[in-house]
Amino acid sequence: MDEKSTRRKLLHNKDFILLFLGGFVSRIGSKVHYVAMTWFVLKLTGSGTAAGTVLLLATLPGAILGPVGGVIADRINRKLIIVSMDTVRGLIVIWLSWTVYNGTAGFYHICIATFLVALSGTFFNPAVTASIPNIVEKHNLQKANSLEHLSFQGTSIIGAATGGILIAIFGVAGVFLIDGISYLISAFSELFINIPPVKREEQSGDNGELSKFTILYNDLREGARYLYSNKPLFTLFSISIIINFLFAGAMAVGIPYVFKEVLQVNSKLFGLAQSFFPAGAILGAVIMNFLPPVKNFFRTLFTGITFQTILLAAIGLPISPFMVDKYPVISLFILMAVILILFGAFNAYTNIPINTMLQRLIDDRVRGRVFGLLATLNMGLVPVSMWAAGCLLDAFPAYLLFVGAGGIMVGVLAYSVSLPTLKPLKNEVYIDKRENPAEYSAGV
Repeated sequence: MDEKSTRRKLLHNKDFILLFLGGFVSRIGSKVHYVAMTWFVLKLTGSGTAAGTVLLLATLPGAILGPVGGVIADRINRKLIIVSMDTVRGLIVIWLSWTVYNGTAGFYHICIATFLVALSGTFFNPAVTASIPNIVEKHNLQKANSLEHLSFQGTSIIGAATGGILIAIFGVAGVFLIDGISYLISAFSELFINIPPVKREEQSGDNGELSKFTILYNDLREGARYLYSNKPLFTLFSISIIINFLFAGAMAVGIPYVFKEVLQVNSKLFGLAQSFFPAGAILGAVIMNFLPPVKNFFRTLFTGITFQTILLAAIGLPISPFMVDKYPVISLFILMAVILILFGAFNAYTNIPINTMLQRLIDDRVRGRVFGLLATLNMGLVPVSMWAAGCLLDAFPAYLLFVGAGGIMVGVLAYSVSLPTLKPLKNEVYIDKRENPAEYSAGV
């Protein structure tokens, strides 16, 4: 099947299109909501600590309950999870809109709503990720993931760009209302998706012989055991945790700090700067959508991470003392823009094929809980990474944060390349064997 017919067939996949469009609408609403929420908290309290507390509450459910969300995605009808969680989020945000409108909203209202919305997302996200292989054919998986990546990054740009404008037009209450309605629209569209039920082995607990807690514990243990027993997968997850720790703080805390405190750009340029990385990710996703499926995942993984490592360290160049003192801010701003756009593009180049590989490698009956474990392990370290980055920025010049993180990444890469447990990822046959064990055991 040629590339054009493959792409055309994916775009005629009703179930995928409904899932894609539903996610697109709710993500735009979420990004606009985030802009409005941050603005409202700072206006209400004037406290960076308060804003940080809200951010903590937005990540805490995923960090703690990610595996539980994965287990639920493998235990309960995934369509039911997707529709119900979007509905719950819509109702919560509409309630928040009402409290802001009638003047009763306070900091604790924001905290409660943020926590509950994040909690709903903890169940929603593994269900969506685990469902894509159920509604998309294998040869379309990479393109489907490219479109999902494009949606995620595109809505970040659109939401961030329009958030401030919408606040000026409708106020915070109006923006929250728009966000709530977007969740409900998404939930309505998802009602028409046909997601096949998960085939899983029956446990004695299904007949009431075990408590629900025991069943949940057994499911979590099964997911962890599955992950640990697959050595290439376990090694890849371990490396991803280290990489995410190094990247998260530098990008989430370091980049805003650089533009505001080092380059000291105005608010318009500061807002524009936040779109460079997602714009690059969109570019990368578009390019990946027109490329043939990756065969050598090992090479793709380390090529992408190598370029990201170089670009991470390169961020330190425009903000180094000998550059800041000699060149105008606009020149340094443009150089930073180029670096961040390329960074985003290589991030997509790495993440999309790897996500495709994971979806193919992981058995459908445990896919949700394994993705939940990965999300938990990564998200659990994000607050620590951000805190550490903030401390380092207070103690050392900003450029050293990026150069140092890049230097550590060089060591991680050098060690990872030598690991024999990752070598099977070079072979497409290994992926096929893991994906279709029955066919290979039958001699197909």
